[in-house]
Amino acid sequence: MNDSTLPIISAEGISKVFRLYRRQRDRIKEILTIFGKKNYYTPFYALRDISLEIYKGETVGIIGRNGSGKSTLLQIICGILQPTEGDIKVKGRISALLELGAGFNPEFSGRENVFLNGSILGLSRSEVEACFDDIATFADIGEFIDQPVKSYSSGMYVRLAFAVAINVNPSILIVDEALSVGDTQFQAKCFAKFREFQEKGVTILFVTHSMDLITRYCSKAFLLEKGRLVKSGAAKEVVDEYNRMVVNCFADQDDVENEEPLKLVASHMRKSEQTYQLNPNENRYGNGRAEIIEVGVDSLSERGSHTFTHGERYRFWFKTMFHETVFNPITAYTIKDVKGFDLCGTNTLFKKKEIGTVHKGDIILTEFEQRMMLNPGGYLLSFGCAGFEEGEYVVYDRRYDVITFEVVSAKSSVGIFDLDSEVTISQLT
Repeated sequence: MNDSTLPIISAEGISKVFRLYRRQRDRIKEILTIFGKKNYYTPFYALRDISLEIYKGETVGIIGRNGSGKSTLLQIICGILQPTEGDIKVKGRISALLELGAGFNPEFSGRENVFLNGSILGLSRSEVEACFDDIATFADIGEFIDQPVKSYSSGMYVRLAFAVAINVNPSILIVDEALSVGDTQFQAKCFAKFREFQEKGVTILFVTHSMDLITRYCSKAFLLEKGRLVKSGAAKEVVDEYNRMVVNCFADQDDVENEEPLKLVASHMRKSEQTYQLNPNENRYGNGRAEIIEVGVDSLSERGSHTFTHGERYRFWFKTMFHETVFNPITAYTIKDVKGFDLCGTNTLFKKKEIGTVHKGDIILTEFEQRMMLNPGGYLLSFGCAGFEEGEYVVYDRRYDVITFEVVSAKSSVGIFDLDSEVTISQLT
């Protein structure tokens, strides 16, 4: 919940223009031009007319393709860059991890860099001394804390930088991709700290190319493309838009909403066919070279049900019609939770099942059989068809969240999956 009706970060009409020179001497010519009437540069808009508001306690994802302006926006919020146009207002202390090792002097030791970063953030030496042990403990780099950081690995860099960022009592924490170089254990510590900060009402801005992390940790998100803010709102909705955008194929939402429910072909009906619901608000996109025309789920047990039963076996299937000849397409399924987080899935590439060449008009049936190990709850099933063309990954048709289903279970378990553990207890004394 927001603690205030006023935003802690407010940007209004932000634009950032950089001057691009073809040659170094063009810079000198421009400086020496007396009246400056001739421009020797090409203006490049890294950001164009960005307006947004972020409130206290929100965890916000900023996403977009490479070159979309994400890092430029963060640097303006941090005060590292000044906008060419517009106004930016920030309330509270910002602690930012914008770039691997940013703010570190490679000749200084880790200890010296901690105090250097602390002073940059406005802390006195005594304040840094008071939190130094916490920083060193979280970074967990041992004796390297007193070695020059130029001798650090990328993982050690980010450990120390993140440890400084989170232990200086920020009201706003900004992290730009840096956690991707950390190991699994360290990332778990970082995200545990995120949750702790969320409980304390710290505002977090998070940039990553991992859409799962955006949907799991962020309450809302902003999508940038070519320097413009193209969508904002609930994290899952913005991630769905991003997924469409990366294949340069925006879905016509009006057509999707008015689409008739899928009709299953009778010849594919099975005696134990599972009851499920088709999602009228599925997220669909692709370049149209193939089309997923039918989808379904079958129960492989003797009894059918209106819900999925934990421990039973199921078959997920879909039919794909090809509108052009395609070599070795890849078909896949994915299961997500209601927040849009990918839980599990696989595809024909992972399973080493080559489809070969399919021709215009061909229809292929893909079936995946597995045991339902998800714990009780609501889930979304997606199907997709893609391939590689000239080394590039291309999406032909993707039907995200096309089927919704519920899982029920007669036994209790913790978390998302039940690994069907067997327990043995022995008395030793």
